[in-house]
Amino acid sequence: MSPSTNRRTGAPGREGGFTLIEVMICTLILTTGMLGIAGLLGVTTQMHQGAREAARSTRLAQEKIDELMKLDFDTAAAVAVGGNLGANAASYFEVPTDSNGAALQGITVRWLVAAHGSGNADLRTLTVRVVNLRAQTYGRQVELSTIIRQW
Repeated sequence: MSPSTNRRTGAPGREGGFTLIEVMICTLILTTGMLGIAGLLGVTTQMHQGAREAARSTRLAQEKIDELMKLDFDTAAAVAVGGNLGANAASYFEVPTDSNGAALQGITVRWLVAAHGSGNADLRTLTVRVVNLRAQTYGRQVELSTIIRQW
């Protein structure tokens, strides 16, 4: 049998695997990549939380619009002309609750009801603002407007 030869030099010798330096360089590259992925995981988690809170704010605003659209203009104080989007005004704000009935801390729903520009007493402009201090940059304040009608 012929002896094995070194692949790099062609000289007779023993065939070897990776050298210690090659293994250390590969480990360094792998570690750097894993640290980058770990950083992205943290950012992704924060973005996911912010998007969830923004979606919650939009859902709360839409639910409040749907609720107020069903009320009678003559008997419900919540759809009388008035309200304030910048501060809590009696009958024109609420702190929503979770499924257990506990208040959702840091979230406030406010609405403003204005007479519609056409002068028709059966139409009102409704603006609902949800201030969500739990949200990140976007979704911290969501505002929806619509026209509601007395049936």
